[in-house]
Amino acid sequence: MTQAIKIDNLKYNYDDNDSVFNDFNLEIESGQWVALVGHNGSGKSTLAKLILGLIEATNGTITVFGEPLNIDTVHHVREQIGMVFQNPDNQFVGATVADDVAFGLENKEMASIEMPSVIDKALTIVGMQNFKDREPHMLSGGQKQRVALASVLALQPKIIILDEATAMLDPDGRATIMATLQHLKQQFGAELTLITITHDMDEAVLADRVVVINDGQLVLDGSPSDVFGQYDVMHRNGLELPFVGELAVRLDSKPDGYLDERELIQWLSHLKK
Repeated sequence: MTQAIKIDNLKYNYDDNDSVFNDFNLEIESGQWVALVGHNGSGKSTLAKLILGLIEATNGTITVFGEPLNIDTVHHVREQIGMVFQNPDNQFVGATVADDVAFGLENKEMASIEMPSVIDKALTIVGMQNFKDREPHMLSGGQKQRVALASVLALQPKIIILDEATAMLDPDGRATIMATLQHLKQQFGAELTLITITHDMDEAVLADRVVVINDGQLVLDGSPSDVFGQYDVMHRNGLELPFVGELAVRLDSKPDGYLDERELIQWLSHLKK
């Protein structure tokens, strides 16, 4: 598989010389959905800013699709990465949903005759095509976040980073966004790499891979079942397991590793027999 992101010996210090990352290494393959998890202040959002070139590493290299990130390449690298933030209201600039999606296309100087079809396609992918003439502030939180995602998709990035994109949403809104991401994964496959920064383990379990960081150090890296099977390590780093994992840990008779909801029900049914 093509390598989307490669981070080698990354080091980043704040102005007061407190080290956030020190010789941090990570590789993400094209088409992977990676959930980046950790407690507040663990370095998740800082890592996203470093990948986008919004802040500059103290040392080490970040490579995006084989292109080293530096002052000469930062604009080209950013063109390949879309970012969806926690508060969608901070991303809205248009009077209507369609205007908002069009904003990024106008910045790319896309011909106006091409825009309507691109806007419709992006809104259709996230299930918001029927809302294109609505004012963004009239939408629900989940709908706003899907419009923010459509605005990113319209620019056809190879990587999308979602930084706590569901944190401000109600359960229905969170479920809708996660279902949308699953749809994107199915539709685009290896053409789109997803990085979701989250503290919600029930969201992280949907990813192909879970990366746990704490104080800028990589703690765990593997499939959801591998990572959530190490519940002692997760708890030591201030993180809970997905709901079914926490439930399993509290049973008198415990499964050998992490089980999802369906697997746990099957395991319990066999246990009763």
